[in-house]
Amino acid sequence: MATSAQTLSLIIDELVKAKPIDRDAAITLLAAKGFLPKKLTEVPKEKKVTRFASKAAEDFADAKSLVIPDGFKGTAANDKISVKDLKQLAEGPKKTKANASPSAQQFARDNGIDISKISGSGAEGKVLLKDVKDLKPAAKAAEEPAKRKVSSSAAKLMKQYEIDEEDVVDIEGSGKEGTIVAKDLKELIDMIKAEKSGESSDESEEED
Repeated sequence: MATSAQTLSLIIDELVKAKPIDRDAAITLLAAKGFLPKKLTEVPKEKKVTRFASKAAEDFADAKSLVIPDGFKGTAANDKISVKDLKQLAEGPKKTKANASPSAQQFARDNGIDISKISGSGAEGKVLLKDVKDLKPAAKAAEEPAKRKVSSSAAKLMKQYEIDEEDVVDIEGSGKEGTIVAKDLKELIDMIKAEKSGESSDESEEED
């Protein structure tokens, strides 16, 4: 809408009289006198900057009272934080699976040994039973494992499931003269299968 000559004259008079130091001061002065349209006097709303990729992510963080670490970058566009990122924060870092044989893990649990701090002597640094027992002299002295007799069928299973000789020293063989036969390995093999099944489910969750 056009401003009348009279209004313009009043505006000029006010500016000459008050001599505002800058544009903002002039707008404040004229707005107080009612000389300016509403659009000129409205303060523009500041756009809210959020770290979250969606309202759902923001609500999830509030519901879980999550504290986002400084410098944390999300996997959504522009490093925004998604619900998936927040779930991972809530769950915490996944425990790294120990690179150790089942019998070594069992021995470590039974004797309160932290297997993650042991350097293994097996393939690719795998911790074997003897590695754990080396840390417990009393156990080693009490039971120095002798080489066990293993049947050909049991040997094939050991090779198939990557079972070390140290893993079977505690197994009581049911064959002739204590020879370990295939059925004696059933419990150990079931344990290995269960572990592999757990690894597969973890991988599928990560892919999802």
